[in-house]
Amino acid sequence: MIHAPRGIKDRIPPEEDRFLALLSVAEEHLQKAGFKKVGLPIFELSALFTRSIGLETDIVEKEMYLFEDKGGERFALRPEGTASLLRLAIQHHLIEPARITRLSYQGPMFRHERPQAGRLRQFHQIGAEILGAITPQDNIDLLVVIDSISQKLNLPGTTLFINNMGCARCRPVFREALVEYLEAHQSGLCVTCQKRTATNPLRVLDCKVPDCQPIIEKAPSIIDFLCETSRIHHETVCSGLRNLSIPFTVNPRLVRGLDYYTETTFEFVSDALGSQSTWAAGGQYDGLIGQLEGPDVPGAGFAIGMERLSLLAEKAGTLPLPPDYSQDISIIPLGDLAVPLAQSLLRDLRSAGLSATGIFGATKIKQGFKQAERDGSRFLLIIGEDEIAKKELVVKDLLTSEQIPFPLFPLTSLIDHIRSVRDLKKVSPIS
Repeated sequence: MIHAPRGIKDRIPPEEDRFLALLSVAEEHLQKAGFKKVGLPIFELSALFTRSIGLETDIVEKEMYLFEDKGGERFALRPEGTASLLRLAIQHHLIEPARITRLSYQGPMFRHERPQAGRLRQFHQIGAEILGAITPQDNIDLLVVIDSISQKLNLPGTTLFINNMGCARCRPVFREALVEYLEAHQSGLCVTCQKRTATNPLRVLDCKVPDCQPIIEKAPSIIDFLCETSRIHHETVCSGLRNLSIPFTVNPRLVRGLDYYTETTFEFVSDALGSQSTWAAGGQYDGLIGQLEGPDVPGAGFAIGMERLSLLAEKAGTLPLPPDYSQDISIIPLGDLAVPLAQSLLRDLRSAGLSATGIFGATKIKQGFKQAERDGSRFLLIIGEDEIAKKELVVKDLLTSEQIPFPLFPLTSLIDHIRSVRDLKKVSPIS
């Protein structure tokens, strides 16, 4: 038997329906906040991600799924959505310095990580980006959108952490001070942090190795190195969150694992998720759009991990119920003469907006009844020679066991009856 690859999760009924219902909740909040949906390709030229995410990041170094096509071009399954969205927005001229563009996306992402609860090699994200002449208030608005989703689903144990990564003027000063400090403490750092001191020192602050923590805790804080512009930006965001009564904690060690972030960065974490506690994260990026050959304007955005959001909503008991896909009616044709009529009825009933299935392979009526029950049908129609001769249909209500006659033509009375029962929202226990 062939199984799904390691780190890939199948979603079967009704799990997939509940997942899509949860996705709709998030999409509704984005739509209300003015974000327009775009569709992103599953794979891109690998250069897009190496240029945007950074060569020294874990994603590019260890986690991207890379392949070469028959033409010799190098591609990567997308590990995150921001770079793809920006490529799309630049290519299709959706970014203009004089206006704000709000775009959202959703879909699977791919990273070769060690699978565990809440972390898969194929995982689903929904994200949003604000592009153009953005302000600290736009950063606040992104946080408001995520917080509104958290409040809607009553997510347990959620904390918002924020930091400011500085700008092109003040971050180099902080970087120099951090490198000087880390070089003086190399012997106490793990091998990875020793390497990162020279290649990507800010990532040292994100290390989870216990032996590194005492050194990291005493490292210089980027908040102390912010220039006037970045300091005002940071204080404006903090003040705006306080005014909106959105609790937060400033974490100067918060470093997102992508090189493009500047100014505000943030994570929503929950203590109900175990080690994979971050369920939403993002921040501002001032130079990335220009780096990708678009207008030199800033952007800000976030992504929500849908699998982790689903786990939290399930713990809270707020995971949305899936749509009711039970059948209105099942039709069993008896004999070859009844098959064309059954097919015609199915088409006409569906055209009228009803859900109808045909049970064509049943060799016995009892077998057909069981299939109708498994399909969750409220009504069952058996068509044989007698029904054709009399031009009369006898429909059985599987909830009440009542048998009701209807004329074969026209179908209006049968359709009206099924609609009236369905509109009463009487849910059949047969499923």
